[in-house]
Amino acid sequence: MKRTALYFTIVALIAMFSSYGDVHAQDRGEKLYSQTLELYKSLAADPSKVNNKEIWNTIARAFYSIYSNYGGSEKAPNSLFLSGKMYEEMGDRFKSQDDLDTAVEYSRLFVRRYPDSNLADDAQLRVARIVEKESKPEAYLEYQKLIDEYPNGDMVTAAKNKTMDLAPFKPKTPVKSDDSPASGTAKYEPEAAGSGLVKVSQIRHWSTEDYTRVVIQLDKEMPFKPIFLKEDPANGMPPRLFVDIYGTRVDKDLYVEPITSGLLEEIKFARNTKDSVRVVLYIKSFDDYKVFALQDPFRIVMDIKGSGKTPEDYNIAKKEPEQYRYETTLPRDKVSSLSQALGLKIRTVVIDAGHGGHDPGAIGPSGLKEKDVNLKIAKALKEKLDREGRKFGITNVYLTRSDDRFIPLEERTGIAKKMGADLFISIHCNAARSKDAYGIETFILSFTNDQRSLAVAARENASSNMSRSQMSSVLKQYLLSAKIEESERFATHVQSSVVGKLSARYQPVKDKGVKKAPFVVLIGADIPSILVETAFITNPRDEKRLKDSSYIDQIADGIMAGVKRFSSEMQTASLQ
Repeated sequence: MKRTALYFTIVALIAMFSSYGDVHAQDRGEKLYSQTLELYKSLAADPSKVNNKEIWNTIARAFYSIYSNYGGSEKAPNSLFLSGKMYEEMGDRFKSQDDLDTAVEYSRLFVRRYPDSNLADDAQLRVARIVEKESKPEAYLEYQKLIDEYPNGDMVTAAKNKTMDLAPFKPKTPVKSDDSPASGTAKYEPEAAGSGLVKVSQIRHWSTEDYTRVVIQLDKEMPFKPIFLKEDPANGMPPRLFVDIYGTRVDKDLYVEPITSGLLEEIKFARNTKDSVRVVLYIKSFDDYKVFALQDPFRIVMDIKGSGKTPEDYNIAKKEPEQYRYETTLPRDKVSSLSQALGLKIRTVVIDAGHGGHDPGAIGPSGLKEKDVNLKIAKALKEKLDREGRKFGITNVYLTRSDDRFIPLEERTGIAKKMGADLFISIHCNAARSKDAYGIETFILSFTNDQRSLAVAARENASSNMSRSQMSSVLKQYLLSAKIEESERFATHVQSSVVGKLSARYQPVKDKGVKKAPFVVLIGADIPSILVETAFITNPRDEKRLKDSSYIDQIADGIMAGVKRFSSEMQTASLQ
């Protein structure tokens, strides 16, 4: 078989990793950077490569992986900068808005992580340049930000010239940059009756030493604007992320659970103006953040990644770094995941019983509810992992729910992060219009054009009620940090194990394989995460089996066997 240029590029990158196993991490990062840079430089000079987007993607992701994996290396900032640069070039060369969006995301990240770098103004200029293609008023603000924050930078002249060109588009109302409530107090002040302002009704939070998620719930959808302020040591101020929510007031009964530990230090909220509320998060340390909205009810989700303690400092299993993502068409004997090379240790598993409370999930012909089956399987799996898991490294097993309660989909991965999970397993039963449909299938988070997979995702996402455009936007934010290859390999082990266990005792059992789909419940997970559709509850034969405790037991055995295979694979690789 003829090998593509992409194949040899990826193999070269893999070889780089495997050949530096005994070199200090910083040296390894620098050597990887040097060789990846050479690959990048060779693109323009090679007509056979320059128009091959797969090769562009491979090298751009390689740069980002160096930044992610070797943050202590002197070349980490350059790697992040060049990754953003390549995505901008891809966006222009291949007319891809997704690539331009990624370029903006990485460039903003660079400015936040390395504000004192001599490349920070270049990254900010890139943001402004890309934004200008879509919104001249927003671009004006981005160019002005460069002028304000980098007055001595070598890009300031270009930014000043652009603000003069864009002067007709200058927004009339400048954005406030301080984080103190305009009222000067955090005390709630009731609005006049009939004000028509929407209530900020709930603020919920989950936090570990390196991650926090805050969810702000409103009575209806309203506009909002997040603003980040970096650490101010001179005034003793930690990093702060705050969001201004317009047309709102604070519910007089709003209560926030006390913050006892983790990355999040304090949450403050107050009227900012007569018709807006400001929620301020004080953070111990900061690496990156994402803010997005979900519907029904309307919620603003704030995800923050910290840069404080290492996992060893707080007894949570070490996560594997970001890795290169290889095309699944490559031969398995040629592809060795970086997570394997570094030795991913699986210690903590979070099991999610799908649906619950007022959300029954799918319902079988005789009335069997999916939520009840999911909980039985989840409890059986937890019991088995609690009993047998230590034999293959599992020390902690948690359930997102242990009874019949409703948990919003987007909060389930937040629970997993709070527990320091290394694996996330969401348990479900499948459904179809045809009573003849049957089989087992396992999903990972990704985009797909497969209509059947999209239909499954739409059904499982029903309680979230997120629009397709919202889903696309949110998914793009997280796919770059999602463990796609690890999740796919984990899903493959679970799928084959479950099918194998059930086939030994039940017939027929159809293996529907591992598939990709945009599941809300998997969004936000930066660990190997899967959703298992254990059977078709709408099939009378499958429904009858799902009522049988021995069938439930076999499903749990199969999932545990998949966890064992994946965990053992990682641990074996770490010893090689």
